[in-house]
Amino acid sequence: MISYSPGEVLLTEIAFSGEPGRKRRPAVVVSVEGFNRSGTKLIVAAITSNISPPFRPGDALISEWQKAGLVKPSAVRGVLATIDKKDVVRVMGQLVEMDFAKVEAVVAQILGLQKA
Repeated sequence: MISYSPGEVLLTEIAFSGEPGRKRRPAVVVSVEGFNRSGTKLIVAAITSNISPPFRPGDALISEWQKAGLVKPSAVRGVLATIDKKDVVRVMGQLVEMDFAKVEAVVAQILGLQKA
């Protein structure tokens, strides 16, 4: 079984909320490697290319978006989802350490798990 690492940017098949259907969307893996290796699920945060203000709690701009395999300037949204590994279309890239640190901080913030 394929294992995914925190910070990997994936192209995923995401189910519409409250409606039938699916759409391909980029997302970043936020779950830890032990979780990712142990089963068929991943926890991801949504990525959007809609980066115009106002920003919402949980949003984190991706500075090095090209290195992450994204085609335009993007941000991680504070929208988390648990997906099946079978819904991963492909790996697009990896967030650089600085960008993933921002993602970890906003995820901790929206979940009330502030990092010290």
